[in-house]
Amino acid sequence: MPETEDHQGKSRLSFAACMLVAFYLLGSTLYALLHFDHYASATPQFLRYVLVPGLLGMGILAIALFARPRWTRPVGIYSVSLLAGLFLFEGFLTARQLSVHFTMLGRLDEDQRAMLSHEDDFIRGFTLRRLNILAGVDSLPETMLAGFPGSTTLLCTPPGQVITYKADRYGFNNPNTVYDAPIDVLLLGDSFVEGFCLKPGDDLASQLRRRGPNTVSMGIRGNGPLIELATLGRYGPLLRPRNVVMAFFEGNDWENLEYSLMQPWLRAALRPNARFGAPSGATETVDKARAILERIDEDEVTMADLVAQKSFLRNFAALQMTGTSLGLLYPKISGDIPEFRQTLRRAREIAESWGGCFSLMYIPRIDRYVGLFPSDAAFDDLRAKVLDAAALEGIDVIDLSPVLRNHPTPAQMYAPDAHFSRAGAMLAAETIARSLEAGQSLRKSRGCTAETPSARIFSHAGHLESGR
Repeated sequence: MPETEDHQGKSRLSFAACMLVAFYLLGSTLYALLHFDHYASATPQFLRYVLVPGLLGMGILAIALFARPRWTRPVGIYSVSLLAGLFLFEGFLTARQLSVHFTMLGRLDEDQRAMLSHEDDFIRGFTLRRLNILAGVDSLPETMLAGFPGSTTLLCTPPGQVITYKADRYGFNNPNTVYDAPIDVLLLGDSFVEGFCLKPGDDLASQLRRRGPNTVSMGIRGNGPLIELATLGRYGPLLRPRNVVMAFFEGNDWENLEYSLMQPWLRAALRPNARFGAPSGATETVDKARAILERIDEDEVTMADLVAQKSFLRNFAALQMTGTSLGLLYPKISGDIPEFRQTLRRAREIAESWGGCFSLMYIPRIDRYVGLFPSDAAFDDLRAKVLDAAALEGIDVIDLSPVLRNHPTPAQMYAPDAHFSRAGAMLAAETIARSLEAGQSLRKSRGCTAETPSARIFSHAGHLESGR
């Protein structure tokens, strides 16, 4: 009798183990089906998030329900052990990345606070969309489209360091001297253009300035195409740059555009007669935003802040970092946003209003180039949407995807926080310089009259060739 009970107990444990793994796999399949447009409407994502886990889950469920104990026992033991091992590995990768997460959030220890103690005007990192919403903005002219002029702005806090920049007269990451001469290149973008976690002089704009063209960066973390269009509408006519390059980051700019379109005061930037306002017109919003940041900064960044991010626990449950390390993390499928093409059209029209040239730079995410089975197929749906929209509007694209794919070590062009490393910013700067020079005659045929002085861009030609 005890032996029979022991046998039955083992059978129940085997059944429970199989059911646990089956429910996990089928649960993830159900989540993908419930979010069909994002995770199942394209072939790579359907295979990865529906077909494969669905078949595995149904197979293990069938074994649990119908197979004899001699089958359920090994399947239950092996499958639950594998799942537990994956979660342990995910936990290890997550713990290893905690310092990177806190670095990105700007967590300060006592030593780092001491390093900043002499700064009278210190500002933590921020996103413009959030600050404008908190400040109650309801019209485009009063929208805050830059940082805090003259402030020391925190980029990140790696161990034993604080990486900051002194904001220029408008609130961007540039020396004020760039405005003393005609602007050759105006860069629009998010944290990749702002120079996230790169020391002064290593960011994209600084690297491009060293190659000749007088370059202004108007990148702020969290920006997207619509905010960048508004930024161009406000500052472009004032600076009249010869070339405008809008950076599109594959990782989140499509979602940023989708969210921005929900804000009427940003959507107004698409109107042909949009009033973008003057830099001085948003003074009241800037003052409100500064007061808001000062209240937020009174609280230290903690583990609770990290876990509170809705994506943190979801990504852990989805074994995101494990999937990335295997090259099996596929992005959400991007739906159609007709307003993206409108955004590009308006940006081109604004640049051409003073004879400037407008280009789009496509920045791929690091996930394309890491893992045991890296693939471009799951990422190229969005890339095709972006490149097709640009082609329909007659806009040149500086596509970094093939440039990085052809690099011997593309993953090293990114830092641990998935932004450009110093080498990545250098490669991007070289690519921009070459593309602007090569496309001059084509842009003239499209009505763009401004010229990028090739002598200035290639005054460091040997430097460009060597990559040093």
